[in-house]
Amino acid sequence: MGRDGSHRAPLDPPSQPRRRVVIGPEPTPAPARPPAPPQPSATSPPHPSAQESAPPAAAPRLRGIDLARVASRSFYIQALFSAERQQGPGFAFALLPVIRRLYSSASERGRALARHMGFFGTHPVLAGYVLGLTARLEERRARGAPIDDAQIEVAKRSLASPLAALGDPLFWVTLRPLAGLAGILGMALLPLANTIGPDLRVLVCPLLALLTYNAVALRFRVVAVPRGYASADEPGKLLRSLRLAELKGFFERVSAFAFGSLAVLTLWPMTESADPAGLGPAHTVSVLAPFALGWIGAAVGLRRWPGRNVELALAAALVALILSTRV
Repeated sequence: MGRDGSHRAPLDPPSQPRRRVVIGPEPTPAPARPPAPPQPSATSPPHPSAQESAPPAAAPRLRGIDLARVASRSFYIQALFSAERQQGPGFAFALLPVIRRLYSSASERGRALARHMGFFGTHPVLAGYVLGLTARLEERRARGAPIDDAQIEVAKRSLASPLAALGDPLFWVTLRPLAGLAGILGMALLPLANTIGPDLRVLVCPLLALLTYNAVALRFRVVAVPRGYASADEPGKLLRSLRLAELKGFFERVSAFAFGSLAVLTLWPMTESADPAGLGPAHTVSVLAPFALGWIGAAVGLRRWPGRNVELALAAALVALILSTRV
């Protein structure tokens, strides 16, 4: 009952429970667990990122047959000679078996071939040592070694320049004239043919010249590529082991002996048979003069064309022989 005497209805009980008041920070709800990624099936392709991170397969090692193919191609290193790149295209052609062995894709082969198409020059007989060294470096690079283009180029030039400086005096200045002297000396030692017809002794001269030169040059060409491959880490030791300067001195002494023997064999019989009828010294001089003129012409020609030793010696001997038969 109220103050004014009226009756009031009692208050209804709360229909909802009372809210609990919590003093302090509210607890953080636990984060929802992300859904598990779908598992790839056996037939689904791998993710692109997995393909990019996979390490490249190691290149195969070079075989003996690969080095033999490089050695056989080194005979044609000057077939593509040009003034701009000199032996560069021929060097790349000789190294092509190695590139095909080490690299499988066309793009990798193209890049490797382009590395060796630039300027390159050395003695052609000794180029196999540089080819072997380059093959070893290309093999290491293809198998993952940190070797760039500049390192390969520096290694090539560090060996090519000394070989050119040592090879030119040995082969062009010393061995090639010695080969020509050996051919002429062999022809002079053979007896005269008693039969009527062409004198087959003239075939001995070029045959002996070719045999003498290639007996030395072929040995270097055959062993150059494997030795350069085996000595890629020690090019200085490889140069010292070749002993090219000592070999040049030996060939110079042999050339002096051959030239002296040829002079004696050429002039001594003529001094005895030049005047069989007792015509006097004038006739003897007329017989020996063509030979003297021939050798004088050869000496003058060597000063004018120092790289044509064998050709001038053969030309002098031929002119002297023709003039002596007409006197």
